[in-house]
Amino acid sequence: MAASTGGTNGHAVAVEVDGVRYPSARSAAQALGVGYSMVTARAHDPRHPNYRWLGATPGRRELTPEDRRIARPLTEPERWPNDGGARRAPVMDLNYDPPRVVRRVGWLRCMCCGRPHFSEDVARARICLDCGGAGGMPTGPRPDWDA
Repeated sequence: MAASTGGTNGHAVAVEVDGVRYPSARSAAQALGVGYSMVTARAHDPRHPNYRWLGATPGRRELTPEDRRIARPLTEPERWPNDGGARRAPVMDLNYDPPRVVRRVGWLRCMCCGRPHFSEDVARARICLDCGGAGGMPTGPRPDWDA
């Protein structure tokens, strides 16, 4: 159906075959007893001048990544200054309708050394990289708990 529509409104584009007008390529194919793809291919082919589109010539519409329903990137918030863990920002997956929350990011204190670090997943990455975890690098001095 994409080959028989003009523009973005989705309305069928008329076809003229041997001087006879048809409201769409599908109706021309049914009346002539040939396949729909043959009518659309001949209407696009300059070697068949007796097949032609009436109105806007349809063609393959190039989709932008914003038009596609798959392979959209995750929306990750920018890192913000240390707020002591007060804020949690969602990472959204736009491939779903409505978009889904994949994980939450924010500032945490490392469960091992106690230094604050920006975690890419506050529920799973709770230990900083220096201590062997998957969280972000610590940004503050190590608390002196042993003194």
